[in-house]
Amino acid sequence: MKRILALVALLLGLALAQAPAYPENTLGLGYAPDRGVYLQGSALLPFAPLGIDTGLDAQILLQPTPQVYALLKANLFPGLVLADLYASVGLGLDLRYPLGFHLGPVVSVEVPGGALSGTLGLGYQGGFHLAWGAGFRLYLEPLALEVTASDRYPFLLSLLYLW
Repeated sequence: MKRILALVALLLGLALAQAPAYPENTLGLGYAPDRGVYLQGSALLPFAPLGIDTGLDAQILLQPTPQVYALLKANLFPGLVLADLYASVGLGLDLRYPLGFHLGPVVSVEVPGGALSGTLGLGYQGGFHLAWGAGFRLYLEPLALEVTASDRYPFLLSLLYLW
């Protein structure tokens, strides 16, 4: 039973993916059929306390009703190996407008040509709230194609420029 629970926890962590746990510099556009166009980007943060990589991912919904999402993340375990694939585990603080915040793990596994990544967080958004995300990023240097789903939208397709 313990092995099954551990496997379910691992698969849940891999399935709840969004932006990679490791920080990157990106800028791009995303489209969600039910929401519209998102401007999104990410950046390495200039401070790395105790040698930990830190970054910021942000999305802005380009519609009359503004929605802003920011994920501050720290890559706590960058050099993990899972079945010959590199993995990273970090901690993320998800901040949203209208008011919302969540804290939880950020997990990513690099696969050939791409990355599966995940976020899960507990916090507040109009009451107690569980935030989650799931997705895949395909790297076509210097571009990346990203397909995600989260508690904010059921589907988002993004094209990102990386530098």
